[in-house]
Amino acid sequence: MYYKMKSNLMQTITIASLGLLQSATANGSNIEAAADQKSSRKLATAYETLASYGLTLDEFKEVHDSESPADFGGLPSSGDTQQLWLDAAVFEYEVATSYSIQDISTSTHYHPYLVCSTHPDLSGGQRESLVNYTFQNTPGVFAWHVYTDGNLFHNDETISCGVLRAYNDTIAKVYEANPNAEEYMTVNPLSSSMKMMENTVEILRSWFSEDADGGDVVSINEEEGTDSNSPSNMGQMEVKQMGLHVVLCPGVQDFEGKDVPDDEIADSIKGFITEEGGGTVEKLSFYYHRVNGMDGQQAVHTERMDEWSAVISQVAMNWTKNDGSNACLDTIIGEYIDFDVTKRNLEVSSKFSSWELIQLGKTLGVLEDDLETCIWYLTYSLALSPMVCTLEPKTKVKTLCEDGTSDLSKCTAGADASGGGSASSRIGLGPWRSSGASLALFFFSFLGFAIL
Repeated sequence: MYYKMKSNLMQTITIASLGLLQSATANGSNIEAAADQKSSRKLATAYETLASYGLTLDEFKEVHDSESPADFGGLPSSGDTQQLWLDAAVFEYEVATSYSIQDISTSTHYHPYLVCSTHPDLSGGQRESLVNYTFQNTPGVFAWHVYTDGNLFHNDETISCGVLRAYNDTIAKVYEANPNAEEYMTVNPLSSSMKMMENTVEILRSWFSEDADGGDVVSINEEEGTDSNSPSNMGQMEVKQMGLHVVLCPGVQDFEGKDVPDDEIADSIKGFITEEGGGTVEKLSFYYHRVNGMDGQQAVHTERMDEWSAVISQVAMNWTKNDGSNACLDTIIGEYIDFDVTKRNLEVSSKFSSWELIQLGKTLGVLEDDLETCIWYLTYSLALSPMVCTLEPKTKVKTLCEDGTSDLSKCTAGADASGGGSASSRIGLGPWRSSGASLALFFFSFLGFAIL
């Protein structure tokens, strides 16, 4: 497990590193309990202080187009929205400083952050150099505590921003050792909504809907190729398919100065998504905590947070059988989906066409609506992974047989896997879907995406 929730999140080492409480020895359970309560209050205040050093939601919207306005929007007042934004940052700092303490040698225990500099009258490169200098000259912060890639994804006359990953309480140490840093440097823990590009949810919804404008057949080949040296393309069609672009965070591929094997990276991310029956995603989701009253029954949250929380609950709880098996996590994601790393990008793709995936789902007793839920869970948990920095939907073209199957060696012109004409005739060169199917447009072809 990458992060284990602990009943007492207020570790002495974390408090000491924040400079909030001098170490002390107390005898007796009542004295220890009182000390724990005091430590909890002080640490919570420290997280709130750190959260206040970040960009506000409105300021973040100016430097990056993401799903954050939709996830945090719709509340009665701007004050409620900003408080919710700060509460989410506090939660992410808890994740970063409390859970990562267990294993410093594991890449998944490093948290991603958006760091912006507002030094006046400087270029982006100069601002970046000053930020790097601040981190590098902070007592107790070592080179292996921070991973950067040297790329600015936003740069203008007033502000320059980039992404880094840091271990445990590194951010707290930097601000503690540099009390003036808050005047020119902002830091925000990267949350799932900040990683999702703007309109990610709406794009996927449109593809799931009956009126989706996608999945169209681009071309159909009814005759064999004339080149005798080329394989036959008879009975094949090219179909436009939806995918997700995923970018890995700094330090994922070169962790601890070593080139991490691509398979190891893919397995780590896949494990984060599927382990403990979805328990890790459940525990590390601010939305799930907020909606389910873990921050208090009256804690404000948005409709979008409700929707994401429901997806997590559906997969982690309702899909898990008495024997511990889970069709979404163990089979659909665990067996039917490939996780491939190419350079800095993660490609997550189905081993099958969507028609085949639907048929396989039926053998598991999984309805198409449930398959959609599994896809939503995969999308959210990918964005939640501490190894992922950017996620965005995008279409691609894939070659299939006319009957909707993916084994091109068995394509036959006019073939039909389910009767009633070829797949191309069933879709009429329009959105390909079986009767009432909403999943048939989605083929899990996730490509690489370069940050802005």
